[in-house]
Amino acid sequence: MSKRPTVHFLTAYVEYLLDQGIRSEEYYLGDASRFLRFLLANTTAEQIQDYIYSHSSPTYRARLEKTLRKFFCFAQEKLAIEVAQMAHIQKKPDRDLV
Repeated sequence: MSKRPTVHFLTAYVEYLLDQGIRSEEYYLGDASRFLRFLLANTTAEQIQDYIYSHSSPTYRARLEKTLRKFFCFAQEKLAIEVAQMAHIQKKPDRDLV
């Protein structure tokens, strides 16, 4: 069996723009980026939890908590987007240390 290649959102959008004959994707990506920043800044903790728990695999949910926590830290540190909604998703303490 072969694994399907993963196409990431922004990569697919850039490829779409190029296929459409757009010579300069700057405005398109800039507007899409501002819209995504708006959505990110207005995401609620409940929406994040709903997204995480919409996946049936406990392993994948744990991974999502970790990776989204890092993503929201990036948004706060590098994009100046307040993301207090992620504060409640704290990293669980290591069992061996408790």
